[in-house]
Amino acid sequence: MTAAPPRELRLDELGRASLDGTWDFHPGDAAPADLDTVAWTSITVPGLWEAQGHLELDGVAWYRLRFVVAHADLAGWWTLRFGAVMDVAEVYFNGGLLGTHGSPFTPFEVDVSGALVAGVNTLDVRVTDPSLDDPEHLRLPHGKQGWANHVFPSRPSLYMTYGGIWQPVTLRRHGPVVVTDVFVNGDPDDLAVRVEVANRSGDRRQVRMGVRVVGAVAEMAAALGAGEVAVVERRFGPTRAARWSPRSPALHHCLVEAHDGGVLSDARAVRFGLRRVRVEGNRLTIDGEPYRMRSALVQGFRADGLYAEGTRADIEEEVGAALAMGFNTLRLHIKAFDPTYLDVCDELGMLLHCDIPVAEPIAHEEMGAGTELARRCVTAATEQVRRDRNHPSVILWSAMNELCLDRLEAKDWPIYEDFARALVSAVKDADSTRPVIENDWVEPDPERVYAGDVLTAHWYGRLHADYLDKIEAACAAWAHLDRPLYVTEFGDWGLPDMPVLSDPPFWDTRGTYAAGLTATLWPATVGRFVAETHRYQGLSDRLQAEVFRRHDHIGGYCVTELTDVPAELNGLLDLHRNPKPMAVAEMARLNQVVLPMLHLGGLVVDAEDLVRAPVHVANDGPPLRDVVVEARFGDVPSASAGEELEEVDATGLPADRVMARFNESVSAVRVDELAGWRATRVGEVALVAPEVPGSHDLVVTLRSEGRVVAKNRYPIHVVLPASAPVAVRALGDGALAEALGAVGAKVGDDGPTFVAEGGLDGTTAADVRDRLAGGGTVVVLAQSPAAADHYPVPVALEPVETAWGSTVFHFTTTSGALPSLPRRNVLVAEDSTISATTVVGAIDGMAFPDEPVVIAYKPVPGSLTATVVGSHAVGPGRLVVCQYRLTRRAVARDSAALALLRDLVCGAADPTPAMGTEVARKDDGRSMTYYSFPAGWDR
Repeated sequence: MTAAPPRELRLDELGRASLDGTWDFHPGDAAPADLDTVAWTSITVPGLWEAQGHLELDGVAWYRLRFVVAHADLAGWWTLRFGAVMDVAEVYFNGGLLGTHGSPFTPFEVDVSGALVAGVNTLDVRVTDPSLDDPEHLRLPHGKQGWANHVFPSRPSLYMTYGGIWQPVTLRRHGPVVVTDVFVNGDPDDLAVRVEVANRSGDRRQVRMGVRVVGAVAEMAAALGAGEVAVVERRFGPTRAARWSPRSPALHHCLVEAHDGGVLSDARAVRFGLRRVRVEGNRLTIDGEPYRMRSALVQGFRADGLYAEGTRADIEEEVGAALAMGFNTLRLHIKAFDPTYLDVCDELGMLLHCDIPVAEPIAHEEMGAGTELARRCVTAATEQVRRDRNHPSVILWSAMNELCLDRLEAKDWPIYEDFARALVSAVKDADSTRPVIENDWVEPDPERVYAGDVLTAHWYGRLHADYLDKIEAACAAWAHLDRPLYVTEFGDWGLPDMPVLSDPPFWDTRGTYAAGLTATLWPATVGRFVAETHRYQGLSDRLQAEVFRRHDHIGGYCVTELTDVPAELNGLLDLHRNPKPMAVAEMARLNQVVLPMLHLGGLVVDAEDLVRAPVHVANDGPPLRDVVVEARFGDVPSASAGEELEEVDATGLPADRVMARFNESVSAVRVDELAGWRATRVGEVALVAPEVPGSHDLVVTLRSEGRVVAKNRYPIHVVLPASAPVAVRALGDGALAEALGAVGAKVGDDGPTFVAEGGLDGTTAADVRDRLAGGGTVVVLAQSPAAADHYPVPVALEPVETAWGSTVFHFTTTSGALPSLPRRNVLVAEDSTISATTVVGAIDGMAFPDEPVVIAYKPVPGSLTATVVGSHAVGPGRLVVCQYRLTRRAVARDSAALALLRDLVCGAADPTPAMGTEVARKDDGRSMTYYSFPAGWDR
């Protein structure tokens, strides 16, 4: 295809013409002199070339636009502005090289004065997108391009390298002096405007500038030599103009006009807001009010534009969805987003934490203060901050993200410190009005933060007690810090909807997840499984973040992430911005400005047992008076404003923080005044669990002066108290015997045999074989992979790995072998205290045992389908495998551990066939038989 005919450009009233639209495109390299002979196709600008069908294109491509300017006089000064070109741009105009640029996310300009002609003008842009294996890629501030491709390979991951003119292109006419930058510091107590002007002519110029801002007018003057750039500043002092805040996002305009010889040469208007961001001790404040972060991470990938943001309407919808969930901040992750995104946040009152696109993979040996890598990264940081610093929504910069995580030893090198200092200095030089995170890092690490103001942690985990205890301890360990600390990454996974598509796009891996699920023996629909993973994700995210909200010195959190990226499924919305409803509901509950919380040891309790829990309130707003926090199961009526409560001082707290009991199923705490912008432990509640086993909501309500301010709820799984007066044998350590005794079992020489956790070895294996050969039942509790050779049949034991935060979902089959667990369900809270670290990947040459009871399924990365609990015939005997870690928790009287151990004891003692049917296997024709417990156990 030959090049398109020239386009006619008409200037608007401001002397501007858009060059967006259809351009010629050559997906390959050529010498500039040979461009008239190459084959051209068409492409749309702005847009990434991968989003327009050139998925395999790495390296060099050429863009061409031929145009005629419909203007009588082309003399004077003209500027060509590119919003952003990914990655490296070389701009040729009418055959001559006018400029280059090497930052993929930020704007640049070239001067076309004198080169523009009255006839056809030819603009050629050589764009280089270094491939992942090109050393130049490691020297670029590339954002998420090529990130972790050893885990999330491109394709289908969207973490590929991208190329193209992906933001708008504009031609502008002006006078000899141009206003190249205007910065309004936004300080309502000391408002200042800084103006940068450049003399594009070859003569000395006397420039007078008029500044209009919030009702004030001022003049400034500068003398500029040929080609000189000058910066002038005018301070306006205090202003009473409306301030910008998330509750009232008032915006103002500043207009700067540059006059040369009394003639208007150029003008620039910027929009800004009035507010101050300060670091005060271990807190950030906005206009003196403590800032508590409730944030979601945004990566900016979309199904249509790939690594480019959508339309303004798309952005408004996305930010609106985040606001509806109660987020007050978005973290724009390792990317300078399209300015429209920031404009929308300014208008809607959404705060922004903005990352500079410096991240892995990177050339670690080339870090330092003066290397090419450092120069490019410093330039990228300077350009992004200069572009975005007038946006009042931006309150925090991150100069790098997890730099050196791919090579930890490099963080100890002196050149890392030099690099970090240079980058932070570049950010602060461009904007001294906001704090800077030096390297958004996985642990606070204050000893190796050299110039940053704020510390971070990335604490990823899952919904289980061990992890919640871990982050509880981590929060407590950093209470002494004298600067702000935020958990800027955490989050669990939930699957997106998985429709069957006849022609799925390259990134659509949902079919893979669905196919994997089908092979797991999940006994219900794919849609139901997906919905239950949303329930899991929401509760997991909320309980993790409640730990952060309980600790006053943790300034807030950022959940990873707002939307899915293919193969990374921790979004609250999927890639198409469709909500995961139950996850969204839990996040809205978490993000309440005032959040009452119970610090529960677990979510499984015995029927009619006394449930005690400390009560915490995170109040991210002003103080509250006459506060009552009530906890109750279900919909039990409560007393009005606490007036009829019988007060019981059962906590040892001061008199204004006492526990009051309405009745056995309702309990409350009263506080005269609840501090503002603080997390406070206010007391303790104690109430009796329901008598009926199953799922119950524990509802927490906070009232202030009789008005309901906030509600919270916890899904409590009620089980029957453990009682299994059955004779059993125990092989292994004494802890097993103690755990069996805790459920009432009589440990001796008779009955089914239990093998202790980690206790299957050469000696116990011989006993196990003998018992099975005699027709007995043997229950082998959790073993490590090293024990695989000691099982009586071939067994593959696989460690459970949750790399990158990916989740191993547990679900129950139709088997009733564990009556304390719900059947045909994805488990959410029911097994959170006894999680398995190793699972059974195969047994006796089969994917699953004869009777699978609890199955583990993890999609990607590192997909896994395995058995947690199951029963398998071995000769005349029966082998039960249980990889839940029960012993320690049972000894500690954990209800979930006791209930499951009770179930195993009773089931081992009476393995009565239940369903009277056999289900044919699809893989090898063998059958599996389902068992149940004696009448009355299967609830």
